Amino acid sequence: MFSWNIIGILIWVAIILYLVFIIQNIRKRRIKMIIKQHKRFSWPNFLLNAIEIVILLVAAGWMFNQTFMDNPDLEDANRITSTVKYDPLIMNTGTGNSSYVTINSAKKKYGSQTYTFYRAGSKITASSDYASIAYGNTSLDVNAEKIPYVKKELAKMDKKYQRAYVAVYTAKYKKNWQNGIGMHAGHLATRYYLIRIPDASFIKQK
Repeated sequence: MFSWNIIGILIWVAIILYLVFIIQNIRKRRIKMIIKQHKRFSWPNFLLNAIEIVILLVAAGWMFNQTFMDNPDLEDANRITSTVKYDPLIMNTGTGNSSYVTINSAKKKYGSQTYTFYRAGSKITASSDYASIAYGNTSLDVNAEKIPYVKKELAKMDKKYQRAYVAVYTAKYKKNWQNGIGMHAGHLATRYYLIRIPDASFIKQK
């Protein structure tokens, strides 16, 4: 089955072949210059070498950015397809107060937080980079503003699940040539968990 990601693979292969070509070309020109011109340096040869190397660096840098540093606009319908799934939270009634979500914080210079919660059939632990908690009258947390949730839909879910649910946003790269360049076509772009609870008393700190 054809995959658009073959485009990115072919571009990387072309860049590698070009690297081999310029290495051989630079070596060949240098040997020719030494034998025929009895020189070890000439400006025309130096400039030609520099141009070839610059072309390689620009091409490799651009492809590196496309492959490893891609940061797509989640509202770009040409590149991204997204879904939001709403699941009711299951209350954890273990030791201590009952809670919907447990926060585990690493109190270090470069600290981190994880949120653990339960939904039907599964326990989820998500980093605070990809999850946030909203409680009270606000259905959308400030940190989740970067995700294109529909506020009207969140308001409906507030009523349906009594403000105790998780809104799982999943974005995938579309299968097209644009995403194929960076070899992302058909792959997951991001997944985000908006954890909605009635109030802060349903949070357990670790």
